[in-house]
Amino acid sequence: MKKRIENPAMITPAYEDGGLFKKPPTELVVNLIPKFAKNSRQDVIIKGLVQNDVEIDVIFAGRRKQEASEIVTLLKRKWEDANFRIPKGYKAPTRKDVFVPTRVQGSWRTRVVEDEQEPSLYAKEYQLLVARWAFNSDTGEFRSFGEPPFQEQVARVAGP
Repeated sequence: MKKRIENPAMITPAYEDGGLFKKPPTELVVNLIPKFAKNSRQDVIIKGLVQNDVEIDVIFAGRRKQEASEIVTLLKRKWEDANFRIPKGYKAPTRKDVFVPTRVQGSWRTRVVEDEQEPSLYAKEYQLLVARWAFNSDTGEFRSFGEPPFQEQVARVAGP
């Protein structure tokens, strides 16, 4: 296991991204829903829906977590609006009914967890570590955040 750097000021973008994005980046549209969490590193985690309504964790980690505040605020506002405007006799929306389509560039990782129904079995959870993301704000303005994963330039030495 890698040793953590004690002084956060010494963490460079190359070092941070090397730890986060171990697999090649992919780009897809994820419907982010208003279900939020944080992990022990205080990264922002938002649930997202991909094909066939598969629920995944979308993780905004490291230096990118500060930029995630705008999408968190938008999702919270949409959730509050959806619940505030319910006419009497109508069913309240579920979290999956309120979403923001978001184009995401990031790297997949899997996590093995204990199955909720059968504790002796294990299940795979999919997580998407986000490098860049874009969405339309509630005013229709296109908003884009993050940066591509840092890739070290490999110096090629020409042979004789």
